[in-house]
Amino acid sequence: MTSVQSLADALAAAARQQGETTPTVRGGDWQMATVTALHADGTLSCGQIRARRLDSYLNPAVGDLVALLRSGTGNWLVLDRLATTAGTAWIPYTPEWTAETTSPSIGNGTLAGRYIKIGRTVTAQMHLSPGSTTNVGSGRYRLSLPFTSADAGQTYIGNAHLFQSTTNRWGGQFVISPNQSASGPFLTRSATDPRLEWMTNAIPAAFSSGNSLRITVTYESAT
Repeated sequence: MTSVQSLADALAAAARQQGETTPTVRGGDWQMATVTALHADGTLSCGQIRARRLDSYLNPAVGDLVALLRSGTGNWLVLDRLATTAGTAWIPYTPEWTAETTSPSIGNGTLAGRYIKIGRTVTAQMHLSPGSTTNVGSGRYRLSLPFTSADAGQTYIGNAHLFQSTTNRWGGQFVISPNQSASGPFLTRSATDPRLEWMTNAIPAAFSSGNSLRITVTYESAT
């Protein structure tokens, strides 16, 4: 009786182990894992597991916490990156402010930016406001982007707004050409000329302390 029971127990244990390790027996399941390597064919490694990712899982990176799904035939699929924080906030960055003729310096003014990047779509916001010790430089202004624009033969148009006083405001565009790491705002030339001109220290009017240049633009990044 003991030998029969032992044999039955051994067979049950072997069957249980086979079921646990054979996908066709166990069926599909999912688990959490950490990405440990990226491969040129679009697959990812999570430890010893190599899996293909969904097209919606953009910009994978080593260290990402992901959801893995295994089919009944043993194939692994990365569903997506899992959230590790309460939400995705815009990321702050400091644009570089340059001018064509004389370099400006921000002094005690404000120069700040924020952006969010989803895949290769970037939305950025910039704010430039001179202070009492700001050197506004001279010549055409340029502000750096958080990412270089895609070299896809397309130009991206955003909004630019210059506030000088409650009665003196200028509207225009922020124009990004292909494969650019910085660009400049184009504003109405003057109070009597609505055509757009590249902004300088004197166009559309003297740029000085208390003024505020605000820019918002969406574009495709190179990577």
